[in-house]
Amino acid sequence: MKCQWVLLVAATLAVTTVYAQNNARQRVNTGISVGQRLKNWLSQQDKDKDGRISLDESTGLMKSKFQRNDTNKDGFLDREELTDLANRLARNTNQNNSRPTTPIPTDEQLLRQMPDGVTVEFDVAYRDGNDAWKLDLAKPTENSKEPRPAIVFVHGGGWTRGDKRTGPFIRYAFDYAAKGYVCVSVNYRLDGTKLPCIEDVKCAVRWLRAHADKYNIDADRIGAYGNSAGAHLVAMLGISHTEKRLEGDGPWQEFSSAVQAVAASATPTRPNIRGGSDEDRALIAPMSYISADVPPFFLVHEESDRTVNVSNSDDFVAALQKAGANDITYKRYTDGSGHGVFVANIAETGPAMEAFFAATIGKP
Repeated sequence: MKCQWVLLVAATLAVTTVYAQNNARQRVNTGISVGQRLKNWLSQQDKDKDGRISLDESTGLMKSKFQRNDTNKDGFLDREELTDLANRLARNTNQNNSRPTTPIPTDEQLLRQMPDGVTVEFDVAYRDGNDAWKLDLAKPTENSKEPRPAIVFVHGGGWTRGDKRTGPFIRYAFDYAAKGYVCVSVNYRLDGTKLPCIEDVKCAVRWLRAHADKYNIDADRIGAYGNSAGAHLVAMLGISHTEKRLEGDGPWQEFSSAVQAVAASATPTRPNIRGGSDEDRALIAPMSYISADVPPFFLVHEESDRTVNVSNSDDFVAALQKAGANDITYKRYTDGSGHGVFVANIAETGPAMEAFFAATIGKP
């Protein structure tokens, strides 16, 4: 087991290197990083130093575009809203400069990375009609008499970018398949309103249940892991299955979209919808579905995260505990690892997540 995690650490460190190179390219192209842009805005316009910018404090384009960027309509631009704005500006600049994106691995490249004893099916359609409605499925090659637990991996990317094969997610799927789980890494429609993203991952889980017999899956033992935007989506898989408006119009509606265990890192529990109403934001927010009946959660966050403020997880955990949820594990780091907390601490977070899934959905 230790050897497997050494290999996984090496793989995730390689991914971290790619992210670092991409971030470096972003600074070259834009002349300023997202974090520095946020720091400059606050230092220049946050007159009362409360960590946010009011309409009266704002100047220039910030003032003229204030209402559009104040997505929660509270009269302030908080760090999350300012970070969203900085990311949008960075993406627009990068697109204008034709910055190359991280290449998506081919089937052949992934097959060379696949551990022994694992079989994979690439680009399986969980719904017809859109190239985004596909997943990669990895499972143990050896047959099992007993149905196996399954894990759904959901990539991040701000709901507007990313792929099931980029980042560490397909590597996690391979690694857990080698441990005996049936795993899927899921693509979904990339949409900043977030609702189609939620509908799609729910459809993928329903598809998984509909095909439980084919893949020898125990439909009552499905877990999920995601980071950042992916963390938001897996949190919704665990906590919002009673809300029919989130199921969308996809197939397999006779099956549940709920998962029995959620692991999530850097989780936006109060995501914004640009221009959306309070009802729109409440509909897609994990914070709206607090109860004592939630499945086990394993949450990871770091206090210096500038992309998703740590208060998202702090408040979420506090609300769950107050409601009486009794299986909530929260690793709150203070090591400066920021938004990449899970990968930065993989030597600890990796085995901890493995133990979490073994305890909640069962070890194969």
